[in-house]
Amino acid sequence: MKLSNLLVAGAILAGTMTAAMADYNKGFKYYNKLVLRKSHLKSPKMLKMLGVQTPDQLDKLLANNAKGLIAALKAKGQDKAAAGVAKIVKKHKLNDLKDFLTGILNGKIPAGCS
Repeated sequence: MKLSNLLVAGAILAGTMTAAMADYNKGFKYYNKLVLRKSHLKSPKMLKMLGVQTPDQLDKLLANNAKGLIAALKAKGQDKAAAGVAKIVKKHKLNDLKDFLTGILNGKIPAGCS
């Protein structure tokens, strides 16, 4: 009886853990839908424009619900891109966006984004 309860609890825990983890593909989907379609700013170009070269620099921009990223985009005249990032934050998908942009920094650039 206890073993079956333990297995069920483990299965439930594993299901919630994978749902809570960030996903590169979901971040790619949200970036394309909310930022790229509106502003035509590809992700590698955006990171280069902002001078982001390391994941630590990206973390600083994404801190505080990406207020640094939104402000930097507005300062560069990319208001549509900033609005798209704000929508991603509002949908609570910032971790997915962070995972996607970190992948871009690490060289994992999807086709059509270069």
